Amino acid sequence: CRILLKKYRLPRDHEYASKLGLLEREIEDVLQRLHQEQTQNSEEPLFSQTLHQESDRCIDQKEIDEEDVCPICQEELLKKMLPITYCRYSCGNNVHIKCMKIWADYQDELENGSVVKCPLCR
Repeated sequence: CRILLKKYRLPRDHEYASKLGLLEREIEDVLQRLHQEQTQNSEEPLFSQTLHQESDRCIDQKEIDEEDVCPICQEELLKKMLPITYCRYSCGNNVHIKCMKIWADYQDELENGSVVKCPLCR
């Protein structure tokens, strides 16, 4: 109960706060609520990062539509609500961060010390 109240900021009168255990869908509901709060709170720093990156000659990130999929795992980007990164230097396409780490590890195995290349534009 303490974790739900402190970490996930559930109100004391919320139905999950007094339960002894949560179902998987209830846990996902709590995590999704936390993720939405974090994305709403982090919009301002993200804007300042974008201004900083423009001076570094970076490409703008493409907007994510409901039909967009990760080029590595082929899952819909908005369906799983996983953190997303994008190709900053060439195409601006979006990729799950988790998938990009797997891609980077694979590229490192092939060529030691090489620069990680975008899975779409390389």
